Amino acid sequence: METLEFWYFYQDDCGICHALWPKVEQLLQSKFPQIKVQRLDARQHRKLAGQHRMLAVPGLLFFVEGREHFRANGLVHLAELEAKISPVYEAYFGDLNN
Repeated sequence: METLEFWYFYQDDCGICHALWPKVEQLLQSKFPQIKVQRLDARQHRKLAGQHRMLAVPGLLFFVEGREHFRANGLVHLAELEAKISPVYEAYFGDLNN
């Protein structure tokens, strides 16, 4: 596992998953490009989803050095996601505003 890693669990028949993913992807690419991102089909990765107690989709997990730092299920506000990731990212990679 990478130092900072983000997992996004989804299902093909989940409307919220498909609506949220482009926004999450844009946020991660633009503000947190050093984070390794994995988009995982919850049905294809059923065992992994179960091991991490991802019982609903979309499921978001953010790991720091292999340990879970943040999790959310369902509709997530991007501001909340950014607020959870920013301090950790800045600690590893410096001020986001520079």
